[in-house]
Amino acid sequence: FQKLLNKAKSSYDSFNAADGQIGDGDLGVTILHGLEEINNNISKFTDDMGFNFKLCSQAFVKKSGSSFGTLIAFSFMNISKNLKGKSECSHEEIVNIFETALKTILERGKTNLGDKTIADSLNLIINKLKDNQNYSEVFKTATKQALQDFKGKKIKIGRARMFEDKTKDLDDPGMFALNRLTEAF
Repeated sequence: FQKLLNKAKSSYDSFNAADGQIGDGDLGVTILHGLEEINNNISKFTDDMGFNFKLCSQAFVKKSGSSFGTLIAFSFMNISKNLKGKSECSHEEIVNIFETALKTILERGKTNLGDKTIADSLNLIINKLKDNQNYSEVFKTATKQALQDFKGKKIKIGRARMFEDKTKDLDDPGMFALNRLTEAF
């Protein structure tokens, strides 16, 4: 989490700028404050991965009132339920972590695949993980490919939908942030 926090710090302005083009410009604040709170509580982590993901969820609830932060918090909470009592994950369970996050974001965010959101990046990660267990490579290549795949397409959800065709030339801020954060791995 320290590596993610360092990447969030160095990307703070670019996250806010990307979000500010089509939203309220607080994505960097949301991600940075959530990761700071996780890192402030890292000493409370145990061998129970479910408990640790619950702490991550609570960190984002405590430090973020944004819709993105809420989606991350709910994702962490649902992941925590699946990992309760587990001290390690199999490859299938790692895939399930991403499937749980995707399902949570689709349901809670009332979005669909193809709407040009972080859900599309997560879906591509899941598909690539089925054939590749090099997690760092998958995270980096899938999130980059998702950005490329959606160039020229409108963002169809959230505040960005009001900007219509302007969003064709812009990256979805959540997709952009996830891509940038994967550079920490």
